[in-house]
Amino acid sequence: MTRLHIVRHGQTDWNLQNRLQGSTDIPLNDTGRAQAAAASSGLLTQLGEAPTVVASHLSRAIETAEILFAGLGVPIHKDPRIGERSYGVWEGLEADLRQVHHPEDYDRWKAGLEPRIEGYETHAELAERAVAATEEWAARVDVAGGGDLVFVSHGSTGRMLIATLIGAPVTGRAVGTLENACWSRLVRSGDGGWSLDRHNVGAEPVRA
Repeated sequence: MTRLHIVRHGQTDWNLQNRLQGSTDIPLNDTGRAQAAAASSGLLTQLGEAPTVVASHLSRAIETAEILFAGLGVPIHKDPRIGERSYGVWEGLEADLRQVHHPEDYDRWKAGLEPRIEGYETHAELAERAVAATEEWAARVDVAGGGDLVFVSHGSTGRMLIATLIGAPVTGRAVGTLENACWSRLVRSGDGGWSLDRHNVGAEPVRA
């Protein structure tokens, strides 16, 4: 049986400032490094021997993976197909500026629909590349007899990938966004489909 763990990178300064990062290569901050270190023990207890670990090509994901598996001698593969969505002209903008400069697109985005802004990577484009990466890496794990595949990725990419693999709508918020340094797990069934059996592990509980 192949299991896919999708881990979101730790916090960055842009996360803290509510600025969209997308494809911009922003490093972890000290809080993000501490989050990754704290998440390591919990994640490792869920994994069997010799997991296959794949990180996005962006430094915040690579460093998160390195912290999670520090000292274990686990190779960290890199694959840009699980990198974060491109937000085009919105990258680097805080929420209030996105709303001021593109009010209609901002309202669409808040409603779970897609903005129509320059450089924005659509749900379909994002899902296509992330699913292709999943199929390729899962096939490698299957050939080796099954086991654990770990993707260290990003919030939007993780959400789109989970929704697509389990057949949930990619519009709206059918699948909640992973928080920093949290993870979700999908299990492959005998027919090749995926089921979600853990989501957003490590996140603070929501208080009523």
